[in-house]
Amino acid sequence: MSQLTATRQRPQPSAASRIRTNSLWNAVQQTASLAATSAVSFLLVLVLPVREYGIYSYAVSLSMIGIAIMTAGLSGLAVKAFVNDKQRTAATMSAILLIREAFAAIAFIFLGAISFTSGDRLTIAVSLVSLTMLFARALDAPELWFLARLESRATAVIRIGTAAAMLALRVAAVAWWNNLWVFVFLNIAEALVASLLILRRYFRDPESAGLHRPHVKTLVELFRQSWLLALSGVANQVNLRADVVIIQALMGSVAVGVYSVASRVSELAYFLPVVIMNSTLPVLLEVRKKSGGESKAYHNMLQRSYDTSFWSGVGIAIVISLIGPPLIPLVFGHQFSTASSVLLIHIWACPFVFMGTVYSKWIIVEGYLWSSLIRHVLGGVVNVALNFILIPHYGIEGAAVATVFSYAMANYLACFVGRQSRGEGIKMTLAIFWPLRLLMSYFRIGVPSAPAKHRA
Repeated sequence: MSQLTATRQRPQPSAASRIRTNSLWNAVQQTASLAATSAVSFLLVLVLPVREYGIYSYAVSLSMIGIAIMTAGLSGLAVKAFVNDKQRTAATMSAILLIREAFAAIAFIFLGAISFTSGDRLTIAVSLVSLTMLFARALDAPELWFLARLESRATAVIRIGTAAAMLALRVAAVAWWNNLWVFVFLNIAEALVASLLILRRYFRDPESAGLHRPHVKTLVELFRQSWLLALSGVANQVNLRADVVIIQALMGSVAVGVYSVASRVSELAYFLPVVIMNSTLPVLLEVRKKSGGESKAYHNMLQRSYDTSFWSGVGIAIVISLIGPPLIPLVFGHQFSTASSVLLIHIWACPFVFMGTVYSKWIIVEGYLWSSLIRHVLGGVVNVALNFILIPHYGIEGAAVATVFSYAMANYLACFVGRQSRGEGIKMTLAIFWPLRLLMSYFRIGVPSAPAKHRA
């Protein structure tokens, strides 16, 4: 038997095996990136004055909002396009790169204007320079192609290596060039190096279609589908970052620095459901495509995802509530001791954030893009309103309360607003009562389930 025939007959990895491998690489990459980011945050808290750390956190928050605008809601749509239409990969990739760069320019102008509300020259300057990172991040679009093919190892190795190298440079900066501006420029350098290496890896891949002049139809179709997700992404980042922006305006950079320590600790856990659902999305798309939107396998997969997501969030919240508050003053110093009370509140957004990750993938699979916009707009409105109401009376603890309520609104309660999404709201409600359902199942009592397709 020839080598070619043997290669063809060699059994291919199963979908489950590929998901596990892809999830592992995603988890390793996310863990390494978060570990590096957390180490940098830890170093900056120790070596920078509280005010400068607050300025740095404010600039990073604006950059995160900018990334949401820059990606233009295309992450999930790109994976969907690469899975469903492999013949147009090159044109689709070119279109995504063009759209992302255009939205990076829009984000830079919009957020640069917002930075002037801080009323501080140094804060404005740092923010404007930090926002140039968006143009570099826009170039990492080929990462979505690898994600669609369940080949995250290719980009994970690049991101891990880049993060490790930049962490070493930051440690050196702490020792020899301890200056706020050095860390800002290192952030930009990391984004640029990682994106260029990912582009190089894409062009060198044997299966890569490269780039091709995008058809006007492709650009229009992607933009038509993405603008709602782009708006929802912005609304989501407003929901995530409005507290820092409002604290800066009402209380100043020192309060931002203290609050950012607590929020950073709780946000470390947010990557877990993202890793799992990013790797599961291509398979969820295949199950939906083969079995249909009303199949039992499809809805059972969603229900299991909601169950494990919510209670994983609860478990993490309990652990952090126990060990976090005493560790903050011990690790970061007594000037950050008030962050402990913020953490005790902020961490309880985790269960809702975890379920929201599953819900966002369902929206992509089903194409209910208005649901994404509605959920994040409602969450953003609640967050901004509660921040302005609570911060003047309760300070940064009030901002933490606003965060929990806004996340519950965006990731759970908003499901009941739209007719198509109410079935997912029912699944989330069932997830909250998962232990009770397990007991009822054990004692063979009838267990309720969400309808395959909810109708109002």
